[in-house]
Amino acid sequence: MLSRLKNDFSTSAAIAGLIALFATYSGPVLIVVQAAQAGHLPHELLSTWIWALSIGAGVAGLLLTLRHRMPVIGAWSTPGVALLITGLAQYPFSDVIGCFLILTIVVAALGLSGLFTRLMAVLPAQLLSAMIAGVLFQFCAKIFQSLQSFPGVVLPVIAAYVVCRRFIPRYAVAFALLTGLACALPGMQVDPQSIDLRIAVPLATRPTFALDALLGLGLPLLLLGLTQYATSIHILRQAGYDISPRSVVGACGLISIPLSLFGSCGINPAAIVGAICASSECHEDPRRRYISGVVCGVGYLGVGIFGASVVALFALLPPGLTTTLAGLALLGTLVSSLTTSLAVESQREASLITFIVTVSGMSFFGLGSALWGLLAGVLFGVVLTWKPSLGLPRLKNTEQGTGNPR
Repeated sequence: MLSRLKNDFSTSAAIAGLIALFATYSGPVLIVVQAAQAGHLPHELLSTWIWALSIGAGVAGLLLTLRHRMPVIGAWSTPGVALLITGLAQYPFSDVIGCFLILTIVVAALGLSGLFTRLMAVLPAQLLSAMIAGVLFQFCAKIFQSLQSFPGVVLPVIAAYVVCRRFIPRYAVAFALLTGLACALPGMQVDPQSIDLRIAVPLATRPTFALDALLGLGLPLLLLGLTQYATSIHILRQAGYDISPRSVVGACGLISIPLSLFGSCGINPAAIVGAICASSECHEDPRRRYISGVVCGVGYLGVGIFGASVVALFALLPPGLTTTLAGLALLGTLVSSLTTSLAVESQREASLITFIVTVSGMSFFGLGSALWGLLAGVLFGVVLTWKPSLGLPRLKNTEQGTGNPR
């Protein structure tokens, strides 16, 4: 095992894993902090929550990455955590924990039973690609939004990426990261005394169950989680990996069940940062990209040990640096997603609707634009192809089979 990791190790893959780690802890984890503040949770419960999410993401990512030799990055649903900002203010924390427990059991059952695999089989690949493109487009657009807000850091990063992309494209993102850190470090004010790294002591919460919380919070969280699974699995398939939904969903669901008592709303494969590690920017050889998953997984475990105390370290990074690096690393995947979404002429309008709705950022009933974009595309495609004499059609999944790059 160790000898194979040593032989397959590459700097570009390790950098991709680090960028995925930075992107998680300088962005989504801050939403966790906001949600905890909305629910007036004490520091001990916040630390436990971040510990549970980090340990779960690290264990799930390492297990699936090493088992399948592909970059499966553990994560949690960012829209789901954002939903908790209002949920924790509305429901008692024990009821929220009860929702987490039921949610993770249902997800594990869907994965292990094969029901989620059947769902993936009927979803049109073009619409999934359009949904992914809509999500990635928003992140890539932030490159130039960050340029407006932080030109002193972002402009050199973009210039370094373009120059390196021309001559040594494999290391373009890595060189951009080093350039960004070199520009940002002089302006960072670090007070060692203000950084108090304490090892997290997990505290379990006894769950309670309330119907209004299960319907008002648990159901939206379930739908968001399933959308996240579908998106991340499709990204891996688009990158050429023959991944089993049953293995991924079942394993993540089982790992999430005990952690739900410590505040984990569920662990799933990452979509956005997962795309960074599954792209050619990580490594030109798909069989060696899994190193990024190993690096990110080990980083998750290291961060999880210290819980909420480590958030202060990632908060020191300029926000424009993280969003720019993530956007640059996702450009290749965005191109691939757009190409796939428009490949079939009969599905182009439905794919365009999915893309537009996803980009719009609309939200109803606590559900994000990615889910509504997928539903709108399916509905649009059904209406356009429906022939009254033949009944409602079934949208074809025209995704081409991809071989396992192992």
